[in-house]
Amino acid sequence: MYRGSCSCQAIQYEIDHIDELEADNETLTQTDTSKLCMAVEKERLVIDCAPSSLAELHEANGETHHVCNVCGSIIFIEHSPNKVIVEVTFSGHDALAEPRRQFVL
Repeated sequence: MYRGSCSCQAIQYEIDHIDELEADNETLTQTDTSKLCMAVEKERLVIDCAPSSLAELHEANGETHHVCNVCGSIIFIEHSPNKVIVEVTFSGHDALAEPRRQFVL
C-alpha cells in the first residue's frame, strides 16, 4: 500500500491498486529514503481531507501543484489531465489486493 500525507496531517492520501509494472517506475526521493516519488493515473489517487484544505497553484510551465492550505505541503503535481506525480511511503502490501507475481516472463 502506498500512502502519504501533508506535514500537518490535514490531508491523507493513498494510491489505489497499482500493478507490478507501474510499481517498477517508482524512484527514491532526495529528501528521505523511506519516501518514493511515483507517476500514476490521477483517478488512482484517493485523497481524504476537507475540501477547503486542498488548493491548486497553476505554474507557467503548464503544471498544476496541488497543495495543503494549512501547511503548504505539495500533495501532488499534475503534468497532464490524467497523470500526476506524488510522493508516498510504502506501508506494506494490501492483503485484499490481487496476488502479486514474483517473476515476469
